[in-house]
Amino acid sequence: MSVLTYLKSVFPGKASKYQRWLSDSTPIFSSFGNNIYLSDYVNNAIDRVASEISKIEFKSIVQNGDSLAVQNDDITRLFRFKPNPLQTASDFFANIEWLRRKNRNAFIYPQYELITMPDGRQFKRFTAFYPLNPASVYIGVSDGIVWEIKFDFEDGSSYTLPYSELIHLKWRRGVNTVIGGGDDRGLANDYDVVRVLDSLDKAIQGLPKSIEASLQVKGVFAATTLADADKLRKIRDEFEEHIATSKSGMVAVDLAGTFTPMRITPPEIPEAAMKFLKAVIQERYGVSAAILSGDYSGDQHSAFYQTALEDFIIQFEQAFTACCFSPREQDIGHRGKCYYNKVAYMATKDKLELSNLAKETGIMTLNQINEMFGVPPFENGNRRIQSLNYMNIDEIDQYQKGKAGVADDTEE
Repeated sequence: MSVLTYLKSVFPGKASKYQRWLSDSTPIFSSFGNNIYLSDYVNNAIDRVASEISKIEFKSIVQNGDSLAVQNDDITRLFRFKPNPLQTASDFFANIEWLRRKNRNAFIYPQYELITMPDGRQFKRFTAFYPLNPASVYIGVSDGIVWEIKFDFEDGSSYTLPYSELIHLKWRRGVNTVIGGGDDRGLANDYDVVRVLDSLDKAIQGLPKSIEASLQVKGVFAATTLADADKLRKIRDEFEEHIATSKSGMVAVDLAGTFTPMRITPPEIPEAAMKFLKAVIQERYGVSAAILSGDYSGDQHSAFYQTALEDFIIQFEQAFTACCFSPREQDIGHRGKCYYNKVAYMATKDKLELSNLAKETGIMTLNQINEMFGVPPFENGNRRIQSLNYMNIDEIDQYQKGKAGVADDTEE
């Protein structure tokens, strides 16, 4: 008697279910789907980047050559705490990065009042900056003159604005010259990520199922006596009762039959395979395993900054400056500037080296050095000290001539 034949006789009405399970004609796993943002692997990677982006301090500056002067204007004031009534500055930047990573495009609407001076000059006084989350976006040229952008929102509303009035950030560019996306048409290309996530999801589904199966079905007892269905069911019940009451794991029965053990062992997923699957997602978002776990070195954080944060900073500075400052203001040095404190993520050894350099060259104040180590500022600490072993390079020749007793040419 085959195993399937025995199961049909013992489990009437359920035989087809077990037959499909044994013959593997029914899928055990459910499909992951095509929405990659249902996965914690993807969301954790984006959240790690967005959390770092949220630490940016944004200021309005005027740059004149190598000189930078922070402006205490409405832009600096808004980004000091709340760019809009609904979000703090950190929440604003994290939200922008989530929109940029998930939609491949992030749009910011700068709300402003147009102020006219007595001499007729006009300037913008900004009152808020709002991230936009439209359901669909259309960009095109209106009458062949002005680029416009149309937003359709989930509540059914629709708005058309000049493209120049919006701050537009992009992620994963193709050859499309206007919008981000991932392929050449500006659309998302998640084919490889979907396959990787599906494999990871199957691994997660399969482990508990295989463990549960290995703990349930231990074998099949085939009775060799000739009996009708009622007697066979009674034999099965008695056999199960013997198993349930046995404490040693050994069962003695007076029934004629054979017991065929069924070994179902949980699968072993190679560690290298799991690392490879996770690495595909990590490389897509520029986040290493060390960054995700929070156990990273200064060099690893520096690599993270260059691969995942620096492109956002450059994009935001350029897009903000182009949108919010007039060409005349840009000409005289008005800029938007992101400040990200990379020193805070250095290892203690690297901070000590930097503090020693700062004391030698005077590039940092004493209170700034204290801040690196989490020490409160002290009175008269906003001063710089410098070693007397260094001097201005323009005065080296004069110093050497003075030491040698040679008069300067101009004096002669």
